[in-house]
Amino acid sequence: MSENLLFKEPTASDFVEYAQQTASWIKTTGQISKFGKTWNQSPDSKEDFTDYPMLTPKSLYGGSAGVGLFYLRLYQATKNEEYLEEAKSAAKEIIETDEGVSFYERTLNSKASGSKLVHVKNMPGWAAGYYNGPTGGGYFIIKLYELTQNDEYKNYAVKVADDLLSAAKKSDEGIYWSEQNDLCGDAGFVTYLADIYKLTGDKKYLEAAVSFGNFLLSKGKSAPNGGKYWNVVDLTIIDFPKDVFWVNNAHGTSGVGWIFAILYKISKDEKFLEAAKEAAKYIEGIAVGDENAVLVPYLDSLERGPSTEFYYLSTCHGPAGTSLLFHLLYKITGEKEFLDWVLRLSRGIIKAGAPEIFSRGYWQSQALCCGTPGLLEHFVSVYKLTKNPEFLEYAKRAAKTVVGQSFVPDADGDIYHQKKIRRWSGAWWRTIPTDVHSYTGLYIGSEGNAWSLLSLAAAEKNENLIELIEYNYFN
Repeated sequence: MSENLLFKEPTASDFVEYAQQTASWIKTTGQISKFGKTWNQSPDSKEDFTDYPMLTPKSLYGGSAGVGLFYLRLYQATKNEEYLEEAKSAAKEIIETDEGVSFYERTLNSKASGSKLVHVKNMPGWAAGYYNGPTGGGYFIIKLYELTQNDEYKNYAVKVADDLLSAAKKSDEGIYWSEQNDLCGDAGFVTYLADIYKLTGDKKYLEAAVSFGNFLLSKGKSAPNGGKYWNVVDLTIIDFPKDVFWVNNAHGTSGVGWIFAILYKISKDEKFLEAAKEAAKYIEGIAVGDENAVLVPYLDSLERGPSTEFYYLSTCHGPAGTSLLFHLLYKITGEKEFLDWVLRLSRGIIKAGAPEIFSRGYWQSQALCCGTPGLLEHFVSVYKLTKNPEFLEYAKRAAKTVVGQSFVPDADGDIYHQKKIRRWSGAWWRTIPTDVHSYTGLYIGSEGNAWSLLSLAAAEKNENLIELIEYNYFN
């Protein structure tokens, strides 16, 4: 009897093959530019993404920096020089079209007009921030330098940091850049300054990171259930009620706490470790569940309390992202309490029915940011931390769900077989479920799915690959 393809348990080699098939699809979206290469962010969409904060053309989130980083990782996994050359093409375009300090002057002073998504476009700190601005591209370039030792890449990465410092604003508390001080805004810059400090040893980058950390410390407030919370984004700009605020990784307290933990790692200043612990206490105080499994509400309000009927599950607002704070605190302190919270948050994802069952805050986005690939990254990370086969099994379940949501077209003129091209189509915008597209980007689209499959393959083979910034501080 012939082997049934659908009965086959996928192997690490299969996951690498699926990632290569994804690269084949991404290649069809590539465009030769004046200096290197760019990629169509959503080839089946007619929308203009040029002024949308999460889809800036060269961004790490949905643009060419993310494409380049994915190709770089795929090169590590396969040793195929074609992928390294694609990464270099992405880097060349990013470097040659760099705007310098003028990028921040233009972006941070912009005011959107029109109708669709105008409110989101009026968060200039997000457009300038780590995921969407030059520092995200700089992270990709740093990783390219580490592989190639080409000083051109190192010099550019340092230039990006210097431009960032030149664009900083001063206050009595410390430096800052925008009114959006969350991880997607100003706080994300700490990760880049930390990387450049490590790369160069120049203390001005450490001092700048600490200065912003002091600014951020001043924003903390005592929470009713213990700890401190950081409400660092005005959500009325995006039409939320004035009393609510975000609490999780991308825009809330857990992401800010994670940044404080990174600041402690590079500065050894106890006030940052204490702030990270206060952020963790706040999250613990609003978590909902039991001794084995918990979730953290999407919103909080001093008037109404946490939104106990609304939970995200993935990286942006869910346990996959929020656990990063506890994971890093455990690595820093060795205190079992923090490990226990990592495990409870992880099991909360499973108890909620994921990865197979979708819900209000876990929908078919097919995005590393808010979907199944973010869960896969998380479970792989927890397995590497604990070596507990429970979490490897969760990772394998997530991988099957990721693969099962992909599309591979039939071979031309041969319905018995398929092409070696793979992509994902998802509804990135939670409240517009019919707005389904195939995106190329790392945090929004097909690359993120393939990236997460490579993570599981590497874990099963005990190999080390380039990590996303979220998982770059655990060594």
